[in-house]
Amino acid sequence: MSINTNQEISEQLSIQELPTEAFYQSGEFWVAIAFVLVITVLMKPLLKAGKNLITKRIIRIKRELQEAENLKLEAQRLYAEYERKFLNTDKEVAEIIKEQKNLIEETKEKKIRELNIYLQRKSNEVDNRIEQEFEQVEYEINNLISKRTEEILTSVISSKLTKSDYNHLIERSINQIKISLSVDRQ
Repeated sequence: MSINTNQEISEQLSIQELPTEAFYQSGEFWVAIAFVLVITVLMKPLLKAGKNLITKRIIRIKRELQEAENLKLEAQRLYAEYERKFLNTDKEVAEIIKEQKNLIEETKEKKIRELNIYLQRKSNEVDNRIEQEFEQVEYEINNLISKRTEEILTSVISSKLTKSDYNHLIERSINQIKISLSVDRQ
């Protein structure tokens, strides 16, 4: 069967005609060449547009990277600033507490001075009032003593004196009492 197969293949090859024209004379060749030329002509602007798009994208990405770098630097600066503030927070809190304690102490001293002035004024008012009351009581006691003395003297003298001696003594005593009272008031 192998011999027969070989003969059949040979017969079929002889039946097929070999091309007699050159490759550049065929239509398929020129269609392929036209296709390659069209693709080449169309590819040039497409590649240029693609290159422009890629260039623009590269520029945009570089700009975004630069902005990101700037934002990173700003964030680092802010972080360092807040870190410094955080480290200084205890110091600032201590200063605020110290200032408030000083303010409280000043306010306390001021209020104590005001209270002492108020108490001194009230003490003076009470002392003046007590002194006035003592003077009033002393005046009333002297009046009572004078009246009682007058009554006693009148009763004693009236029993032992005559009427004329009596009148004379009464007047003299009254005058002396009046004089002593006027001296006491001054």
